[in-house]
Amino acid sequence: MIRSTSADGVRILHMEFGAANALGPRVIEELVAELQREQVPTVITGEGAVFSAGLNLVEVDPLTREEMEAFIERFSVLMTLALTARFPLIAAVNGHAVAGGCVLSMACDYRVGVDGPFKIGMNEMAIGLTLPAVVTEILRGKLSADHARRVILGGALLSPAEAVDVGLLDEVATDSDAAIQRAADVAKDFGKSQAEFAAMKGSLVAPITERLQHTRKALDLRFLESWFSEQTIAVRRDLIARLSDRS
Repeated sequence: MIRSTSADGVRILHMEFGAANALGPRVIEELVAELQREQVPTVITGEGAVFSAGLNLVEVDPLTREEMEAFIERFSVLMTLALTARFPLIAAVNGHAVAGGCVLSMACDYRVGVDGPFKIGMNEMAIGLTLPAVVTEILRGKLSADHARRVILGGALLSPAEAVDVGLLDEVATDSDAAIQRAADVAKDFGKSQAEFAAMKGSLVAPITERLQHTRKALDLRFLESWFSEQTIAVRRDLIARLSDRS
């Protein structure tokens, strides 16, 4: 599910989960375990034309409220691990990065996208969902106020060039191989003085983690209410049906 390679002291994690690298319970546990495994400069990337398409709706749709609450807890653990990793964690966003996939890349320290007909962004508001606290706070902490409003409230999916303009990507490479190479170079550069890197990164992300402590209960509860609303259930089931028709 995760293929790990190494190049010049940089670990490269290739997400190969299938189903557009969508984030379901098993995928999240695999990613959590991998981020805890080694404390070395790391690049995370996807396969084909998809970094990650967000939550695996087929897997999470049947969950009860209690099960969904537990899933969001583990999702929050994953995103917080990525956000606070004491080693450089760089995203080589090889294609589409939507919703949870976009947040995973935003939790990283730097994002290199790929030029092409790809979509980057958060589309939850477009389907009637609010955002869990960890998503809200990562986006609010890493984007300007104007860009955070555009990304969160607008619900639009952006081209790689537009994603650079609003801060969802830092730069764009010509193809996925070039993106991985560039991401590895950034990881190596960031990791030259790892103790100092960890200390400074801790200071930079502290405002995000502190706000998360205060907003988590209320925002996660609001997300669960929206997830189980009749309107959102209907939209979600329609999306699942369309995905099934495509396959």
